[in-house]
Amino acid sequence: MALTPETRKLLQQALKIRHSEVPLHRVLDILATPDGDISEAVNRFRDIKDPDLRRAFHHCALLLRALEAEAGLRPAWEGDGATRQISRDAAQEAKPASPSKQSAKKSPRFRPEDLQPFEDETMRGAVPIAKIYVDGASRGNPGPAGIGVVAFTMDGRKIAQISRHIGTTTNNMAEYTALIEALLLAQRMGIQQVYILSDSELMVRQMTGAYKIKSADLFEKAKQAQALARTFEKFRIDYIGREHNALADALSTAPLKTIKSAPDSGQESTGDLLPPLDDNPDEGSSL
Repeated sequence: MALTPETRKLLQQALKIRHSEVPLHRVLDILATPDGDISEAVNRFRDIKDPDLRRAFHHCALLLRALEAEAGLRPAWEGDGATRQISRDAAQEAKPASPSKQSAKKSPRFRPEDLQPFEDETMRGAVPIAKIYVDGASRGNPGPAGIGVVAFTMDGRKIAQISRHIGTTTNNMAEYTALIEALLLAQRMGIQQVYILSDSELMVRQMTGAYKIKSADLFEKAKQAQALARTFEKFRIDYIGREHNALADALSTAPLKTIKSAPDSGQESTGDLLPPLDDNPDEGSSL
């Protein structure tokens, strides 16, 4: 099979784990066992550091997506133009762009019908494990805020999503509200093992105990989220880059676009495309 130079570079990255002589496929074999998990792999190979292993997994995911694009395959949930975007993302990872090109990179765009809230009733009670992307946005911090939540089966079928205006609050409160709504959604859908993915590094580190929570309001939200998390057979929350959370981001900002455009036009926006809105960054944190 002939590989493009970008895909070949990704293959080279995916085969190795930084600072380790252990090939990634050996770790994947361990994780494929009934009781395999990341901690077991790290314990077995002492030279593997957790961040390096996760980076290797990321390279493996990019490699699979690039091969998928070259083969002309595309999951339906990734939307129109996803194959072309995957190829560009893979090329970006293989060869970092200059700062000027990075700043010019555009985020995906979604049609209004892609952002409609729904819950697939046919999947209620039929999905034991799911990955759920969450995001929160605030205009003004504090200001008008929205949340976005989208749930997928582990093989990529979209089963539910939330896009909602939540009043006036801060960006961090919106992030926690999105997390809580995601866990409530998982309960309604009968999901037993929940994998949360968020581009709020602050919230993820607070939920995992790496950061202290100085805000009393955020502390109460975190307690509520942790209580909900304990109701599941398995709960995990991980940080992802914003570029990998585009749909949840669009779901969280869509209600804010409507609010912003209403005073000028006297009616809700009905454009064919909804460009993503920039939300405010996380507030400060402390260890």
